Amino acid sequence: MFKIVPLELQTHFAEGTVNAFLVIGDTVTLVDTGNPGRESYQQLKKLLHNHSIQLTDIDHIVLTHIHIDHAGAIPYLQEEVDIPIFVHEQAAVSINSDLQEYERVQQFFDQFVTSCGADPEKHIIKRPFHEEIWRNVTFLKEGDQVPLGGRKFEVVHVPGHSQCDMLLWSRETGETFAGDHLLKAFSVNAFIEPPNTGELSRPRPLLQYRDSMEKVSRLPLGTVYPGHGEVFTDHVSLIKTRLSEQEKRCEQILSILDSGGKSIFEICSVMYPRLNGRTVFLGLSQIQGHLDLLEQRQQVSYEKQGSIVVYRKERIG
Repeated sequence: MFKIVPLELQTHFAEGTVNAFLVIGDTVTLVDTGNPGRESYQQLKKLLHNHSIQLTDIDHIVLTHIHIDHAGAIPYLQEEVDIPIFVHEQAAVSINSDLQEYERVQQFFDQFVTSCGADPEKHIIKRPFHEEIWRNVTFLKEGDQVPLGGRKFEVVHVPGHSQCDMLLWSRETGETFAGDHLLKAFSVNAFIEPPNTGELSRPRPLLQYRDSMEKVSRLPLGTVYPGHGEVFTDHVSLIKTRLSEQEKRCEQILSILDSGGKSIFEICSVMYPRLNGRTVFLGLSQIQGHLDLLEQRQQVSYEKQGSIVVYRKERIG
């Protein structure tokens, strides 16, 4: 017997719910854990109990990425059991990070939001430093195999939404755990992230995401189990849709820049007028990613005006 059991958990984020998955076969594996907080953790345990699974039945946990709505229950789980955790190696810098790393990351985001022409005190969520010590962590890389329910699944690194995003793909059946790389109901944000320690340039996540989607479009995926929303098939059509949406956003940005140079916050105010407060960062990140793409295509350029970066449309001819 081999089955995949979705565990739908409530979340306070805009997506409404987040998916974890039980993979039950020769062993029992948990893919993702849901949100932080004691209440969400109790909900996870109740869903496990509904399927006659105890924490001690789980052989290991595999995280598709470490955003808090997918890895938030880890500290609570590890208070009760010592379950091995598998995660992509790009998460290593963030796991068990110290105060110095926390401050480095916060400084990057403050500078990014300021360069957009926005206010770090108003337009970004600032979580206080809280030390977490994850035990028994194994880091995975592209091409590694990890057993889920006793069956081998292959790691496919798909940076973009985060730097540590990975698919877990069965070459045998095509079954795939996609995390937030591909969702049927809506497009995901390719989040701006700081450079790795010792590096000067930040990643360009939308460019990474497009490369990752192109790579995944060549894989014979079957049923896809996403981090939010319903299970789906035909990932190639979905990828085409997402790429088309990105092109439309690029056209919107170029149209906004027709009237002259704009900061990212000014572009955001036109494209996403309903965003306010700390949700503004989502729009800033989205727009910066598309400006990276337009800059690569030599359709826009930028200049610094004090602490603010202003983008202009490149004139042809």
